[in-house]
Parts: sequence; structure tokens; C-alpha cells
Amino acid sequence: MPGLNALLNYHPLFVHFPIALWLAALLFEGLALWRANDEWHRTAVRLLYLGTIGGFAALSTGFMAQNSVVPEPDVQSILALHKLLMLITTSVALGLCLYAFAVRDRFDIGKRRLFLVGLVVLAILMVVGTDKGGFLVYHFGQSVNLTTTH
Repeated sequence: MPGLNALLNYHPLFVHFPIALWLAALLFEGLALWRANDEWHRTAVRLLYLGTIGGFAALSTGFMAQNSVVPEPDVQSILALHKLLMLITTSVALGLCLYAFAVRDRFDIGKRRLFLVGLVVLAILMVVGTDKGGFLVYHFGQSVNLTTTH
């Protein structure tokens, strides 16, 4: 598997799971509220749980990957912002998981609306944070093997 062998770190293997799962949780919760569907709500909560597990995997591999980022101040400032935003994002996700678990049997319409607002905040934080990570890779070429040999 040459693609896997060419990875400079394992962070890219994990970052896409929380992105997809958290956005899917937002979609399902929005649909659950719109259609008053309890099953879609339960699906949204499960997707949030899975995405948060993926978020912790992405965080841990990100901590390991940060050592491979060049020490240039411009790059390090973007890395610091990316790291801070993703720590906040994962903390919000964990908070939403704890909230969903705590009120699991009492999720009335008001609590579902609050949950949806939390998922919107989570999605916004995630998009801004992942944009910084993408900027590190695609603008500064971090964690990319730039060899020209084949």
C-alpha cells in the first residue's frame, strides 16, 4: 500500500471521520426536528457519539503530527490556531455528548432545539478549525511528502 507507506503521519487517516459524522449529526437532527422523528434524533445522537470518538482520535494523532511541522513563525501561528480551534471543537462535541446522554429520556422539543443549536455551533467551529488545517497542508505544504522521485 504505497499511499499508506508514504504518509508522513497518521493524522489524515482520522480527521475525516469527525467531519463527516458531526455534519451528518447536524443534518439528522435538523430533519428530526422538522419531521418530528424520534428515530432520526437517535441517529443524530449516535452520529455525534461516533464523531466525538473520531475527534479524539484526530486530536491524538494531531498532537503526534505537530512535531513534523516546520518551526517557521507563520506556520506555527496557523498551527496554534488550528490546534486551539480543534480542542474547543472537540470539547463542544464532548459537552453535547454529555448533554445528550444526561437528557436522553427527556429530550422534549426545547431540549432538541438547544441540541440543534449546539450542533450548529459545533459545525461552525469545525469548519473554521479544519480550514486552518487545510491551509497548513495546501498553502504551506505541511505533512506532505514533496519528493519528486517515483
